[in-house]
Amino acid sequence: MEAKEIISVGITISDWLMILAVISGPVIAVQIQKYIDGKSETRNRRLKVFSDLMITRASTMDVQHVSALNMIGLEFNEKKYGKVVNAWEIYLDHLRSFPNNDKTMETVWNSRTSELLSDLLFKMSDSLGFGFDKAHIMKTIYNPRAFERRDFETDIIRHNLADVFLNNASIPIAVTIVPSDDEALGNKK
Repeated sequence: MEAKEIISVGITISDWLMILAVISGPVIAVQIQKYIDGKSETRNRRLKVFSDLMITRASTMDVQHVSALNMIGLEFNEKKYGKVVNAWEIYLDHLRSFPNNDKTMETVWNSRTSELLSDLLFKMSDSLGFGFDKAHIMKTIYNPRAFERRDFETDIIRHNLADVFLNNASIPIAVTIVPSDDEALGNKK
């Protein structure tokens, strides 16, 4: 009967609370860690979008730049990023309004594009806790002229080859040396 007496002494409320704490403590710790990891991962994705745009701000036709622009709506979808999303929407609307065949308007459009990108990057910078101002964002770019030249030449080659393949142009051929009859026939002198 002694064993029964020890068990029947009873478990107090504090004992039950202790058992509950011992069992639930690790579960709660894991859940807290998952929450922290999720928040960290979300911030890292936002930082990646921002850094991709900063890296490519001098070459906005870069695939990395376009991809990052397209991720803003997904990664900055919380209410506290409303200014970022608003600046992004204004920038996208502007990008869709390219003035075809009007060089004067194209110059104005390019200037406005830089201004709106600077505004977007500034708002992203501010929302992520960086202290960049608009001047810093747009003035601290290194884009070698060789890159600009390469991009320009690549565009020319791409457009001209497209015209050839679409039968809108042909490849010009010029004969600069006319061989003599003997050379043409392969006769040696």
